[in-house]
Amino acid sequence: QVNFYVRVKAIYTLGHSVSLIALTTGSIILCLFRKLHCTRNYIHLNLFLSFILRAISVLVKDDILYSSSNTAHCPEDQTSWVGCKAILVFFQYGVMANFYWLLVEGLYLHILLVLIFSPNRHFTIYLLIGWGIPTIFIITWTVTRIVLEDTGCWDTNEHGGPWWVIRIPILISIIVNFILFISIIRILLQKLRSPDVGGNDQSQYKRLAKSTLLLIPLFGVHYTVFALFPDRSSNNYKIIFELCLGSFQGLIVAVLYCFLNSEVQGELKRKWRSLCWKQTAGRDYRLHSSSISRNGSESVSQLHRNSRAQSFVQTETTMI
Repeated sequence: QVNFYVRVKAIYTLGHSVSLIALTTGSIILCLFRKLHCTRNYIHLNLFLSFILRAISVLVKDDILYSSSNTAHCPEDQTSWVGCKAILVFFQYGVMANFYWLLVEGLYLHILLVLIFSPNRHFTIYLLIGWGIPTIFIITWTVTRIVLEDTGCWDTNEHGGPWWVIRIPILISIIVNFILFISIIRILLQKLRSPDVGGNDQSQYKRLAKSTLLLIPLFGVHYTVFALFPDRSSNNYKIIFELCLGSFQGLIVAVLYCFLNSEVQGELKRKWRSLCWKQTAGRDYRLHSSSISRNGSESVSQLHRNSRAQSFVQTETTMI
């Protein structure tokens, strides 16, 4: 069993590290290009940040609580427990914020398909859902841990009260996201089968389905299954899904919402062409300047030789 956990830890450490690199790159791209600044990409950017926060919190937590060869929980030095508790608070916030930004993605897509008005006006509400709700519950969880179970590094859950303060909000976000997923599939199927949908609109909905619907079941369905069937017989499968496969979620998000995005690819291609043009233009300018300088030097030299020859002729004529 210990070897199993060691292998699982190695896999999800690799997954979070790769995801962290991809998410950081994607965030930089979304921030650099002004044409990519819109509500949809702002939501994607906050989702990226939540995954980055989650990955960093997992890696820091493991570095503080566990050595590379030991799976023991808390360090023996009790003076470091305050730091461990702070790391656990940071970790729980990263996990919950990640779930709620996934929920925001589902809400935004559902509003985009269902309602007539533009969802772009409600970005402040999305921020409150994605960052505000987890803040409230993490503060509540911290208080309940201090009051009911202030033992060790807060990485065990012997008392059920604090654990449910964390688990219930996450379960709610998973269930709501799953309901939104079912509703979005129904709406898209209706729109795709509608005779009023033209070729361009139909291709648009197909692109929308490919780029977004893959994300929602990937991050919602398996969580829903294990939330409804939390028996111990599936504990190892649950660990593999939530830790190993879940650690690569950030990589998948970055690929779907950034690297495979046609707008992002277009901006990167334009930037690359611009850099190539500037490099070519600079090289041509240097060659042209060098040619002008060389021709100018030759002209001055020729003029100097002609002047000397003329002076010599005049001297010879005078002597004659």
